[in-house]
Amino acid sequence: MPTIRVPVGDLQIGMYVAALDLPWYRSPFLRHSFKVERRAQIEKLLRAGVKTVEIDLDRGIAPPPEHPTTDREPPTHHAPSGQEKKPVKTLAQLNEEYAQATLAKQQLAQSVQSVLSRIASTGTVNHQQAADAVHEITIVTRTLTPSSMFMALSQNRAGDPMLSQHALTTCTLALILGQTLQFNPLELQELALAALLHDIGLLQLSPSLVRHAHADRGLSPSQQREFESHPRLSVRTVQQAGNSEAAILHLIANHHAYLDESGYPKEARGEFTSDRTRILMIVDRYDELLTGFGGAIPQPPHRTFQRLYQEARQNKLDQQLLSAFIGLVGIYPVHSQVRLNTKERGVVTTLNQETLHQPIVTITHQPEGTTYPDPFTVNLADQPDGSQTRAIEAIIEL
Repeated sequence: MPTIRVPVGDLQIGMYVAALDLPWYRSPFLRHSFKVERRAQIEKLLRAGVKTVEIDLDRGIAPPPEHPTTDREPPTHHAPSGQEKKPVKTLAQLNEEYAQATLAKQQLAQSVQSVLSRIASTGTVNHQQAADAVHEITIVTRTLTPSSMFMALSQNRAGDPMLSQHALTTCTLALILGQTLQFNPLELQELALAALLHDIGLLQLSPSLVRHAHADRGLSPSQQREFESHPRLSVRTVQQAGNSEAAILHLIANHHAYLDESGYPKEARGEFTSDRTRILMIVDRYDELLTGFGGAIPQPPHRTFQRLYQEARQNKLDQQLLSAFIGLVGIYPVHSQVRLNTKERGVVTTLNQETLHQPIVTITHQPEGTTYPDPFTVNLADQPDGSQTRAIEAIIEL
């Protein structure tokens, strides 16, 4: 989806707005993407204080060729050999994105916790409350960048046992991937609701059993069977509230039905599952590996992706959908702080889709640890001949 940023005053009827420069929590708009069909829409943007917008060149008309975009400022400083001249987001822009995503995560977590607390106390799902939480999450995923939301949801999650955080992460990532694959609104709504509610059956199990399962202390065969009943219990809880779509129930029931038949329930056939079910499998498994949820050893994002890739190669997960997920957020996600083989430190600012292990990095610190007076960018996939070839050595955990 090629986009460029233009001043709101340069909008024309026929252009497609993909994003606004207002954070979702300050905006009066429920949707930040739409086709401009009336002059009144532009005037409404102006009254709301919008300064610039991103327009989607595939879904609407483009500005004149000579139109200068506002986010293509060339670097003005000098840097050591290997500096990349390609325009990328500045650290200030990335920090603002991450701050917005962190605030959004905190607000969404409260909504999701309210949904689960009500289920825990009443034993049933309030469908309107769950739908409202999904609506809030949908607004965020269409407003903030996938990379900023991904990083906000993934940071400091090792050992996090909170079901609400797991539900929020799974729901948000499923939505982001579904939007990327251009599912229709009904498909996205069903996927998001299923992702939000997929593990509510755990609320009906003994807390000590759930803790033992998450701590990987070794369950007896009967305890393992009881733990593996949680998808069925989740389905039953949703059904009891009525007005449940069959597609949502199917997604919840089969989110552990892996393609190699290693999952559960045993009667499920993973090879016959839908793309949406397989997306739920992937993002659920991602958060399990990231946090240790379900007894896994917590891993940082890039190692989690390595493990997911191995499992896809073993036909446990869908390789094509996993590739789309990794391509969306990268092996080294944008916002990641990294250490290079030169012992310099930096921040991943842009992905290279053809070489995901070689993103564009803004170098911020010299090998001895002092900051560079003028941070500079290096495209790890395109470095000048004869210079020292930089490569990512490790992600710096925050």
